[in-house]
Amino acid sequence: MLEYTGIIKQVRFYSEDTKFIVCVIDSEQEDKPILATGYMSYVNPQDKYHFQGEYTIHPKYGKQFQIQSYEIILADDESEIIRYLSSPLFKGIGEKQATAIVDTLGKDALNKIKEDKHVLDSVRGMNEKKRETIIEVLSSQDFDQEVLSFFMGHGISTKNLALIQAVYQEHTLDVLQNNPYQLIDDIDGIGFKTADDLALKIGVDPLDDNRMRAAVLYALKEACFQDGSTFQEHDRIYKNFHRFIPNISYEQCDDYLDELINEEKIIQVVDKYYPSDLYESENIITETFQRWLKAPLYKYDNEEVDQLLDDLQKTLAIEYDELQREAIHLFLEQSAMILTGGPGTGKTTIVEAIIKLYTKLNPDQRIAMVAPTGRASKRLSEVTGLEACTIHRLLKWDLHTNTFAVNAQNPLDIDLLVIDEFSMVDSLLFSNLLSASRKVTKILLIGDDQQLPSVAPGHVLKDLLESQMIPTVKLDRIYRQSQESGIIQLAHSIRNDDYQEHLFLDYKDIHFQTCASYDIVNYVKVLVSKAMKEGYDANDIQVLAPMYNGVAGIDALNDCLQELLNPHDEYKNELRVGKRIYREGDKILQLKNRIDDNVFNGDIGVLEEICYKDNFEFLADTLIVNFDGIYVEYTANDFYTITHAYCMSIHKSQGNEFKIVIMPVLKDYYIMLKKNLIYTGLTRAKQSLFVIGNHQAFAYGIANNHDEKRRTTLSEKMSQTQSISPYDFM
Repeated sequence: MLEYTGIIKQVRFYSEDTKFIVCVIDSEQEDKPILATGYMSYVNPQDKYHFQGEYTIHPKYGKQFQIQSYEIILADDESEIIRYLSSPLFKGIGEKQATAIVDTLGKDALNKIKEDKHVLDSVRGMNEKKRETIIEVLSSQDFDQEVLSFFMGHGISTKNLALIQAVYQEHTLDVLQNNPYQLIDDIDGIGFKTADDLALKIGVDPLDDNRMRAAVLYALKEACFQDGSTFQEHDRIYKNFHRFIPNISYEQCDDYLDELINEEKIIQVVDKYYPSDLYESENIITETFQRWLKAPLYKYDNEEVDQLLDDLQKTLAIEYDELQREAIHLFLEQSAMILTGGPGTGKTTIVEAIIKLYTKLNPDQRIAMVAPTGRASKRLSEVTGLEACTIHRLLKWDLHTNTFAVNAQNPLDIDLLVIDEFSMVDSLLFSNLLSASRKVTKILLIGDDQQLPSVAPGHVLKDLLESQMIPTVKLDRIYRQSQESGIIQLAHSIRNDDYQEHLFLDYKDIHFQTCASYDIVNYVKVLVSKAMKEGYDANDIQVLAPMYNGVAGIDALNDCLQELLNPHDEYKNELRVGKRIYREGDKILQLKNRIDDNVFNGDIGVLEEICYKDNFEFLADTLIVNFDGIYVEYTANDFYTITHAYCMSIHKSQGNEFKIVIMPVLKDYYIMLKKNLIYTGLTRAKQSLFVIGNHQAFAYGIANNHDEKRRTTLSEKMSQTQSISPYDFM
């Protein structure tokens, strides 16, 4: 083991998340600087270090000193201590105060301070705030170094280190050593497998009680997320548990299940077992609507409303029919309403009228307009003329802690809440929104009940409709301006289980082309090439597919479309990330919410620039993506949050609309083919729809209307509440 003492002269790369560093060490033992790599909790140019490690040969960068352990050498030279304490690390401690500390405490000042912070009380000019600043910095350095040494010593990946330290701070080591499974409850993004890997590496007994309880709870939660349910039955929990903790008896598993029930982490209702948060989410939704539906209603003057509607018709040059007028009156009369229906049935027209009329009648009322995705919120803004945002942004979501700054204790200061694309909203997200809505007096939910349900557990729109407790307007009339649209006619034929194959022949905007799996890639290229020649661009055209793998999967289609739409060019920078090659000009899909950047899951952008690491302006390879004027930078730690968007999954396309949609439907996809999947995909098209593949597979998919795996009890709970009789316009 080699040892060096010195300072870090230059940092060539440092990751705040993983703590990995590439640096140059100016050593007392060597005349020449040493290129070193390893892991360090933080870097301060004022610190002197004692490093231990070995030399390795990197195939690309050559000889490097690999840091295996290090410690900070506290300065014992008076001038060094003054320079250290007056560095930016110690905010508010300037050179004058640092000199006073050294004059009073001498060369051993730093050790004396760490042993007893009150030695600073005798220093001239010292106050409590300065003292605590000095102690906090010195202590945090110790904590950070201890935690990093703990990770490195046990061969644990530092990938989640920054996230863990951000939550636990000085208690990090205590949590890791005593119950690493606590990370699952406290940190979003760390599941059982991550915590279990860490626990086993530090020597936790495979039969440890904390491990067993965590495994049972994980088995339940994973099953709920797999099929979108809010509860599971006993056998499913045990079967899931046994997959990753074998050789544990049914009875032993039951013992841990009972403990979790006693701790109220799992809620048992007869034969149903709920994760506590999902159980509570259904209760919050039920109780909130019960409060709204029992609230006294404000009465408007019907003649005044009708007069305002007449004026609005003239302003907008449209005419509301009897059903639309009744829907608008119902919204004004009731504290909660659902507006549902397929494309072309006038949802947009009614929403526009509702918002304009409500604003006219209630000029002082505060309105919040939200949707689950960025694109959907932008469309809502365009329709209503008011600012709209995502639900996560409205609630000020924190990515790292998965918490909302706007909540029951800090509620929304609004009167009317409007939620569009409501079919995408899951039980947990909706309950969080409702918890923050105790000042809200009126809510409008807008959604297409035939679209795909939320990815996360819950079937909220369907459950609320089935409960028949909320006044609902169901739109099924296709208005004149939409009657010539084959896309809309096809969508409604599928909604009504009345699909006729001849529809593809009757309308010019919908097309079906029989095609084998191995020909899909070539046929897609032909269609896209033709559209481009007709003046469309890459953003106008969207290929949608249900699965990632296979000859006609999303990955294969993205590869071929990148080659067609954005081929290799010596003037464009490229960067390989795993199996993907990113190229300037690429169409990019966001896979995770980035609340601080106002970019959300499902948003589509363009890769404007690839900046290679230069150790000056860019310390790492960086992708810069333009999302409609919002520029977001991605480095290695973020690359997993994006992918190519030439072809995307139908689930990810929800909330978006495209001029041209190309949708392969094949026997290869049988496991995924369902009515709501195909319906959701084809209703993303605004001008033209191309279905390519196998007609038998298409017919099978639209006939497959079974969603028996998604089990919830929200409808049942809603139906048990006492409320006013709902209106239901058919």
